[in-house]
Amino acid sequence: MANTFTLIEAKTLTSNAASIEFTSIPQTYTDLKLVLSLRSARSGSTRDDLKITINSDTGSNYSGKRLFASDGTNATSQGFTSTGPGSQLFLSAVPASTATSNTFSNTEVYFSNYTIVANIKSISCDFTYENNDNSNNITGFSAMQFNNTSSGITTLKIEIISANDFVQYSTAYLYGISNS
Repeated sequence: MANTFTLIEAKTLTSNAASIEFTSIPQTYTDLKLVLSLRSARSGSTRDDLKITINSDTGSNYSGKRLFASDGTNATSQGFTSTGPGSQLFLSAVPASTATSNTFSNTEVYFSNYTIVANIKSISCDFTYENNDNSNNITGFSAMQFNNTSSGITTLKIEIISANDFVQYSTAYLYGISNS
């Protein structure tokens, strides 16, 4: 079966913003793919962490594991649940103000079978960003679950865990995928 990607919505920030949101996600596709290019406005830091809230759910319905490597070190595994960095999914790391100028992270998030109400939603993510001086380079993967089975995924809210803004020119693209 061939996968058909359809752009649902594209967002490019024209100024700094606290979040990027997709609302009224159509329930007509098999899967979703979110493609992000982001940078944090956090001062005095080389990186920030990214989170996502699904369907405005801030309850204990998230779990997952991430594996990442930074600065040429061995990969580190970190588990997280709703008692971890909050009641949202931790996605990835993004460069902040002291990272190499004008570098943005690259993050892709895949939501499998996002419309099936009775099922736990499986989510995978891969991410990377680089510094020119080879310090604070980060690459990683996350495997996650959204454990709320009361509805399909209808909204996504992307934020920075430290509550800093995304900088101007950060982008987010949401695709619907039809397996036909």
